[in-house]
Amino acid sequence: MNRHLLSHAALGAALLTGTLAAQTPTLRVALCGAASATLTACQWTSPQTALQATGRFATVDIVSAIGSTPTLEQLLQYDALLVYTNSTPTSNVALGNVLADYVDAGGGVVVAVFANSTLTAGRNLDGRWQSGYEVILDRSGNASGANGTLGTVHLPGHPVMAGVTSFTGGSIGSRPSGTALEVGSLVIAEWNDGRILAAQGANPRRIDLGFYPPQAPTCSGSGWVSGGDLLMANALEFVANGGRFAPFGAGCAGALGAPTLTAVPGTRPAFGQTLLLDIGNLPLSVGVAGLGFSNTNSGPFTLPLDLALFGAPGCNLLADAAVAFFLVGSSNVAQFGFTVPANPALQDLNVYAQGFALDPAANPAGLTTSNAGRIRVGA
Repeated sequence: MNRHLLSHAALGAALLTGTLAAQTPTLRVALCGAASATLTACQWTSPQTALQATGRFATVDIVSAIGSTPTLEQLLQYDALLVYTNSTPTSNVALGNVLADYVDAGGGVVVAVFANSTLTAGRNLDGRWQSGYEVILDRSGNASGANGTLGTVHLPGHPVMAGVTSFTGGSIGSRPSGTALEVGSLVIAEWNDGRILAAQGANPRRIDLGFYPPQAPTCSGSGWVSGGDLLMANALEFVANGGRFAPFGAGCAGALGAPTLTAVPGTRPAFGQTLLLDIGNLPLSVGVAGLGFSNTNSGPFTLPLDLALFGAPGCNLLADAAVAFFLVGSSNVAQFGFTVPANPALQDLNVYAQGFALDPAANPAGLTTSNAGRIRVGA
């Protein structure tokens, strides 16, 4: 397979301009797990409202694992997840597996009570999650303590503690019973009874919080009265620093079906690493890769843009193609990619990509489009 790999110089000329450095992070986060079978229950909406009120997130969605397990593609639409349970997910094994896949792909996960502190069968995270993705070891069960407060802060300079001067739990104040951590993890702060309030995993895209996310007393006495909103927001921002590729949208069918844009397994847009992308289902093994900085506008046009006007009915432009690269591959696949400079100033940079297939029989324009993808640069 022929590979089109942009050099540092080409990447700098084509992408890493002053426009990129000026972008403002717009973090997309989701509450995930099994808080309640009803999405409008306060077990979901209380932490959602608290996080929205911080003004630090573009999106705070709810992704329930009750009824079905979310897919990796679904989770990759978010920069970080807050995972907790008080009900039983459809499969805690499948949920643990997909969350481990999500972390491997660069996603950030914050786990809170009771997903990290339960003896109830099926309510912890199982599967691959048990092999190195935990922070607080989750088989110790949970304890309580009315109106518990912030105890010893072991890492006062840690970003999770930024601005946190106090914390108060609810009338039950649920927390993990055990204080044992996965190898390589660090205690950030404790409750006043010495139990874990916040801890970081060996993987910096993992934080555990030792409290229940809904607020007390309006939703649950097991939750928090004050300080929980800041701890949750800080933790989500901290773990959301990983580079990742997230597909979105759909392509239009051609001779081999809709072209596909996928990341090569094991590659992602992390500092000093190379992201490789495959454009598949190319009838002539010839395609074009478009890269840009927006998925809402392309010049005077609003995206998605129906390309019927240009002779490709049913096909949509999903990402601004500010720069384009002609690709010649083999076996109906062409590959391109670039190495991300080891420059922390590029943290949270969003680049958007889409593939185009030369397909003379498909329509008057002789091209079809793939799904698009958000490329988020990070650690």
